[in-house]
Amino acid sequence: MGDARKIFMTGATGVVGRALLQRLAGDKRSAGRNMPAVTVLSRNVSAFPESAIRAVHGRISEPEAWLPQLEGCSEFVHMAALTGKARARDFERVNVEGTRSVLEACKRGGVRRFLFVSSIAATYPEHDAYPYGRSKLEAEALVRTSGLEWAIVRPTIVMSRRAKIWHSLESLASLPLVPLFGGGGARIQPIHADDLALGLEAWLQDPTLDRGEYDLGGPEVLTFREFLGRIQRRKRGSARFLPLPGKGAIAMLKHVEKVALPLLPMSAGQLYSFVYDSTARPNALQERFAGSMRNVDAILDDLLKYG
Repeated sequence: MGDARKIFMTGATGVVGRALLQRLAGDKRSAGRNMPAVTVLSRNVSAFPESAIRAVHGRISEPEAWLPQLEGCSEFVHMAALTGKARARDFERVNVEGTRSVLEACKRGGVRRFLFVSSIAATYPEHDAYPYGRSKLEAEALVRTSGLEWAIVRPTIVMSRRAKIWHSLESLASLPLVPLFGGGGARIQPIHADDLALGLEAWLQDPTLDRGEYDLGGPEVLTFREFLGRIQRRKRGSARFLPLPGKGAIAMLKHVEKVALPLLPMSAGQLYSFVYDSTARPNALQERFAGSMRNVDAILDDLLKYG
């Protein structure tokens, strides 16, 4: 990648964004390769002390403040999103309208290539109690009809020591008796954040990947029960489970969260991953790196190396 390349990113302070920035910085350290000029949009510019990264203060919903920074940009990587527990209207505002805002900014600023980091939750068969997944699905539709050269990447379950999902699952697996919503039979395909960054970097380098939708997961598929069991055996030496209803718990939480969402440990929608498979459908980008990605044991070796 040459010095003339300019990339603009949102969501660069997140787990995936940090992994991608580190991947690009690694290219700079490699002989004969240079890091492109990277500009990140953030409300916390002090989080980017690296001299090779330009941080611009702003919000995705207020493009007039940062639109001039798009001049000369070759790619726009949109990773910013609202996750976790939130109201449907907030997911709509950030994940749908925010995506609409940055797409319009790209068209006005002359950026032609747009990478949208979505979620495997967009592929779930229904989103009635999962406004996050629904918001990602709606945002994908905006990307497809944007008129830009786009790609959509849907990570499965992203693992990193900084990932909230990892700390939640580790805490769950550390219990003497692990609750398994839906019986733990849903299949997952965990991917390390560094391996996901490898796939995102590939899109930056390869325009033939444009106009494509790519589910990305690690090389190993297993059930939630098997995954939590591996964590529990590493931490406690044994694994004991308490099967619980899946869809029944979702229906109950859906009603309770109308009045008590901030008090709940999780939302109804967050239980969808215990009910529906979170696995990657075969695709060219997934196959390109499957042989070099960390399997589940290697991921856990990394995540649990410090206890």
